[in-house]
Amino acid sequence: MDKQTLFINGEVITVNEENEVKEAAAICGNKIIAVGSNDEILALKTDESEIVDLAGRTLMPGLIDAHLHVTTIGLNTLSVSCKEEHIVSIEDLLMDLRKAAEKEAKGSWIRAWGYNDQKMTEKRYPTKEELDSVSTDHPIVVTRACGHIKMVNTLALELAGITKDTPDPEGGIIVKDENGELTGVLIETAGAPIAKKSALTEEEFDRALAIASDLLIEKGITTIHDASISSPANLRALQRASLTRNLKPRLYTMIGSAVNGEALVEKMLQSGIYTGLGNEYFKIGPVKLFLDGSSSGPTIWTKEPYTSDPNDYGVRYYEQDLVDGLFVEAHKQGWQITVHAQGDAAIDMILSTIEKANEECPRPNARHRIEHAGVATPDLIERMKAQGVVPTPNPAFLYEYGDGYLKNYGERTNHMFPLKDYLEAGIPAAITSDSPVTDFAPMRGIHSALVRKSQTGQEVGPNQKINLTEALRMYTINSAYASFDEDMKGSLEVGKLADLVILDRSILNAKTDEILDIQVECTIIDGEVVYQR
Repeated sequence: MDKQTLFINGEVITVNEENEVKEAAAICGNKIIAVGSNDEILALKTDESEIVDLAGRTLMPGLIDAHLHVTTIGLNTLSVSCKEEHIVSIEDLLMDLRKAAEKEAKGSWIRAWGYNDQKMTEKRYPTKEELDSVSTDHPIVVTRACGHIKMVNTLALELAGITKDTPDPEGGIIVKDENGELTGVLIETAGAPIAKKSALTEEEFDRALAIASDLLIEKGITTIHDASISSPANLRALQRASLTRNLKPRLYTMIGSAVNGEALVEKMLQSGIYTGLGNEYFKIGPVKLFLDGSSSGPTIWTKEPYTSDPNDYGVRYYEQDLVDGLFVEAHKQGWQITVHAQGDAAIDMILSTIEKANEECPRPNARHRIEHAGVATPDLIERMKAQGVVPTPNPAFLYEYGDGYLKNYGERTNHMFPLKDYLEAGIPAAITSDSPVTDFAPMRGIHSALVRKSQTGQEVGPNQKINLTEALRMYTINSAYASFDEDMKGSLEVGKLADLVILDRSILNAKTDEILDIQVECTIIDGEVVYQR
């Protein structure tokens, strides 16, 4: 007989259509069997029932992060973190890199992540000469917080075959100094050869995913949409980790890469499979392209120049014809399609493609997505609504990068990650972290959706604030909708999977700033406790 657990005396946030809050709930096996009052739930009690007294704490659906990079989250714990509080200058970073190099055999890659030039004393990137001072026997790569810019030493450049005569690739820049010499800075697709050379081994994949799994369930994340499976090895590692439960959160995969993404999409179109293949633990999601760069870089592709630079419109990856050619065919084959599109020009491009696809081959409920959809003006939102598009905004970015947004985009910040506009348009936007670009803790994203403030306290598009109930829906049922799973999970309703989270207090009674202090007491996936605080 399946195990039965009764939760009573709680704040049971159902996230159903009426946003009801109940006292109690019951699960049996891996399904929710009842939601209601204490008396209604206790009436189900048997001699074998386990009773959990919530004592006023919140019980809610498991949180779903609809866009993060799970392998990178794990890998970063094995790398130097530039987000450590003591790293405030380039010399601080170099010291940590030296310590890492001393522990590794010659020839091993030394990696650092989370670098933000705007938070460094020097307000710049480290040069290849500075990285050479760490080691000339180890290839070194430092990745900016956005993930779109790399800084490398001479050995890394040599291994990747990049010289001062190497031309800039489409959608990328190999940065050189005034004498035409390499600086070691590689922007967007220019970092592709480095990514290829520093690719993970199978053992590194497994270690990284096990670490990431533990970190995510500690924060109540029961499903993840992995944002970029960029190689067959990555896909195999994720499937293996999911099926062995080495990766405990359920997984919905996006297949795409910032490097030669068009070739990867072509391969998937030739494979004969399409979105939806898999099971409750591991499922193939959309094919994906990158249309522009990073909102914090800044390298997003905009219609008007940056407020900070009248000559800068950002980085554009592809021409319209190429995107149309790949994605109209993908649409016809049954794929969900998505893109990384931060700037309004990039959003305009993918909407044109989706409009063409739906005109040529009407397909109800295709639920094509736009990852980030950074600068989404009212005219673009109207087109999203008409095409049934699901955007995945990142309100936590406003906290970490908001000061730069105000500088680079000015008044356009009133349309950045416009949660209020999505609500008013009836668009089921799904809040995501894009971790490790920013913190994967859902409470950070939820809080940012409510206050829209940067680290220095500046408001960033305050006209787009939403309330707590709306934010919780965007982190649960809307994210389930983005993967066609709203009938299976995303709310606490009878018949759905028993993916649940118990918080350490009532979230509905917490003051806004107290939300950041809320901890997860227990995470349950498939009716089984996978994390207990």
